[in-house]
Amino acid sequence: MSLGYTMSMSKRILFAIAAILLAGAGIFFRASSMHTARDSADKIVQSDAASGSVSADIASLKDFVKAHMGASVSFTLKAAYDRAQAAATAASATNSNSQIYADAQKACSGKNDSITLARCNQQYLAQHLASAPAPVVVPVPLLSYYQYKLASPVWTPDLAGALLLGAIVSLGFALPLGRKKSRRS
Repeated sequence: MSLGYTMSMSKRILFAIAAILLAGAGIFFRASSMHTARDSADKIVQSDAASGSVSADIASLKDFVKAHMGASVSFTLKAAYDRAQAAATAASATNSNSQIYADAQKACSGKNDSITLARCNQQYLAQHLASAPAPVVVPVPLLSYYQYKLASPVWTPDLAGALLLGAIVSLGFALPLGRKKSRRS
């Protein structure tokens, strides 16, 4: 056996053991990143529910997810969505001209004949609708604006990524890749 291209079996076993240990540690730290991202997302949702500002926390979580493999996370800011929906509903109600129409019916309710009633309603509406502010269109909030799906890269140079890369390199050394010398007659 040539020592130049082959490695002894005991060295290969050591590299294989190192590869297994490095892979295990890499998987552990990848899971730790996933757990940290999930905890941060849960804190953001809780802060949102308490009507707190979460934009800085979301930016921080996005940066964390981009820098750590296995840190993908999804969450919905349901409380912010509910607040936006309530605000849109309230704005829609205040913009409605329906109250003016109801007031016209009340003001003209004592008229007996339909022509006089119609003229009274028309006159009331002409006076009051002209002074009413123009209705503002309030967009209905979309739930998708409050949903976040943050995906981490397949590999990053964080601790988990470095350990998994080390496991691949160690595995490469553990595999018998040496060339056999041909015998010449």
